[in-house]
Amino acid sequence: MAKRTRPRPRPAPVQAKDDNDLDFGDLTLGLVAAIVLPVMVAVVLGLVGMPVGGSTEFNSEQADIIRESDRFVPPMTDVEARIILSQVQYSVDNRAAEYIRRSRATEDAQEKNFWQEVSKGVLGPAEANLQRILDEAGRNLDMSVEIKDAAQEWITKVDTLRFQLDQEDPFRQIR
Repeated sequence: MAKRTRPRPRPAPVQAKDDNDLDFGDLTLGLVAAIVLPVMVAVVLGLVGMPVGGSTEFNSEQADIIRESDRFVPPMTDVEARIILSQVQYSVDNRAAEYIRRSRATEDAQEKNFWQEVSKGVLGPAEANLQRILDEAGRNLDMSVEIKDAAQEWITKVDTLRFQLDQEDPFRQIR
């Protein structure tokens, strides 16, 4: 009798690769097509001088005029000036006065210096707002005199407080 040989093991079935699957290359190509290409086109067109996303009827001079008009600030009204004055009054009478009180209540030089710097940080924007009112009062002659006088009075008070803080500065001899 003849010997029987064992049957050979069958190779594992080869699965055909499905081309419908998304892989990293498809993702990269999609990102490039969706993001990078439009950005590059916009940058290149911007460098060439063509309007991107704007209207085509403006030339460069008209575009400059429109850009300048974006910075135009209308004249300050009396109501706006009164609102700014009330904010300044709150900043000076409540916040800065409280910080100055805390500065005067302590004997530690570093803590005193800290509270003085915080109060100067409150007085700075208040003074800038008052200066803005005074500048607008110089341009706008229709602004009421009482607002001009109140702004001048508050700016004097802010200057007085700054002078007092400079006199009470614990590190004045060092600076």
